[in-house]
Amino acid sequence: MKKLLSIILTAVLLLSSTSLAFAHYDEGRISKYDTTYQQSKKQKEKKHQDKKIKVKKIKDKKIKDKKKEFKLKGSPIIKFGRYKLPISPINKGMGATVTYDKETEILTVIKDTTTLVIDFKNKMVTINGVEDTTSGIFSASNSKKTTVLIKYIARILGVRVDIKKDKITVETPGLEAPKNIIVTSIGSTTATAVISSSLYITATADIAPGQATGGRAELYVGSRLIATDAEIAATDSTVTFTTSDGTPTNAELQIAVPEGGPVSVKLFNASNQMAISKKDKTILIVDYVAPTVASIISATYDAEDAELILAVTGAGAVGDYVDVTKLSFYDTSLAKSYQLTNASYTGSKGEVKSAGTIKIKIGSADKLALLGFGTTTVNLNIAAGPLLYDKAGNISNSLAAQTVLFTVDTDLDQPRNVTVTSVGSNVLKNTINSTTLYVTAAANITAGQATGGKAELYVGSKLVATDSIITATDTIVTFTTSDETPTSAELMTAIPAGGVVSVKLYNAGNESVNSSEGNPKLVVDYVTPTITGITSAIYNVSDNQLYINANGAGEVGDKVDVTKLSLFDTTLAKSYPLTTISDRASNGSVISVNMLTIKLSSYDKFGLAGFGGTTVYLNIAAGSLLTDDAGNSSPILTAVQNVPVTIIK
Repeated sequence: MKKLLSIILTAVLLLSSTSLAFAHYDEGRISKYDTTYQQSKKQKEKKHQDKKIKVKKIKDKKIKDKKKEFKLKGSPIIKFGRYKLPISPINKGMGATVTYDKETEILTVIKDTTTLVIDFKNKMVTINGVEDTTSGIFSASNSKKTTVLIKYIARILGVRVDIKKDKITVETPGLEAPKNIIVTSIGSTTATAVISSSLYITATADIAPGQATGGRAELYVGSRLIATDAEIAATDSTVTFTTSDGTPTNAELQIAVPEGGPVSVKLFNASNQMAISKKDKTILIVDYVAPTVASIISATYDAEDAELILAVTGAGAVGDYVDVTKLSFYDTSLAKSYQLTNASYTGSKGEVKSAGTIKIKIGSADKLALLGFGTTTVNLNIAAGPLLYDKAGNISNSLAAQTVLFTVDTDLDQPRNVTVTSVGSNVLKNTINSTTLYVTAAANITAGQATGGKAELYVGSKLVATDSIITATDTIVTFTTSDETPTSAELMTAIPAGGVVSVKLYNAGNESVNSSEGNPKLVVDYVTPTITGITSAIYNVSDNQLYINANGAGEVGDKVDVTKLSLFDTTLAKSYPLTTISDRASNGSVISVNMLTIKLSSYDKFGLAGFGGTTVYLNIAAGSLLTDDAGNSSPILTAVQNVPVTIIK
């Protein structure tokens, strides 16, 4: 029987071991392959980690007060007359060192960056070398001299003391999180927004006095440190910050504060313990990009939908706002003007929809005031100044006061594919110069829509030509400024300045529509370059420049026709013309009324190698020496000119 029990017990033990082995194997297999188990395990670990982080954050926000008690009986003391200063509360309780010189009667207390010196003989107290006349030590009554002395030292070191008959309690204040952060952007229209006009930032935060004596405070935007208050005194209840270096600029601010975010303050005490403010209360907006608008071409008013659509060029970010008070309407038949308003509920609101479109929703009060406008000609007047602004408070570039074409929305299709052509001896695309006699223009229209109507050609807001006959089959309207005997003088009167070219189309019922997309810009420049003579030249070999001394040179930037220039070396009996091949040619321009400069190409520099042994001359061929971007040329020099060249090597 005993033998049988022994066999059974052995079997049970063997089975138990095997089960345990399988259990370990299964656990290993689960931990490696079962994703559900893995996820559960990770979640538990994350939860535990989050709990640890949460506890740490709480500790960062509030560091508790610390108290230490000292018995006065038997404690080492420093005596001076009626003053008694126990050393242990100073050393062990306040964490400071204390020394006393009997000969000079000077007591010195040092903690971190604070040095307190009490001169009993001369009755003077200094803190870090600066006299403090408010200590009250020397005016205290005999019975309170010790108490006043200890409490004064404690206050300066940022601790609190409680003095009883035979016991002194030293309490090191905790560290509370800074609060009530106030940020001010200097140069901005909004205090908590940093924009293209901002110069620097200031900030303040409230702290508990005495807690961070000898410590520091740091100002953060997001995770970026942008300013520090490195000196915190025992009585400070506020920390202050600035990004200004004394001569602040927006460029420096962009480097210091490149992007916005939550503003926070970290407060450190003298032991480098830290408490941080909440990050979600003050948000600094940073936007250095100002809205832009290059020009306004035309305006269309849809009375039914109460919308004003401005066709523009160079509009900035979609969503930028419109200062609608810059816009006013003038109806010529009513002889009446009306300026848009921006009142909260009844005024108009506008924003940028694309680089070429601004949409203004007309408010109820403005819509009522505009009733009857648009039966004939209406002008939209834009006042001088910035037209756009953004959420951060940036404003756009200033526009000059202007009047643009205005139409009331109809079923007419806009004219398309506006083209303009200059006719003259020197023709450049979309350019009128001193040689231009007249211009022609054309635009596509939808056949049948404007039968019996007319089309008008505008440069900017100036009407320059009309197509007064439109038939049912016309798909093109055409224009000309020619009167059959055109002259440049007549053209200067008709088109005195450049601008965007647009076409306004009218149907027989006098409804109209403006072209707004793809309108070309016409450059107008009737002023020709001038030059009356050339006196001498200097060739600086080292900087590869040819300087030509001239008289009466025209506008700075006018171009020099280098093909008119050649150099002759009398010793070499060799002439070298500057290169005419475009990718090898030298470049020249007017830099003042008396000076032209030629930047010699490497090809021409090589060709002039060896020149300058003795006398060198610059030869200027007959013809126009100067041109400008509009294609105007200077008066023709009728004779070849030779001037001496000074060589500088």
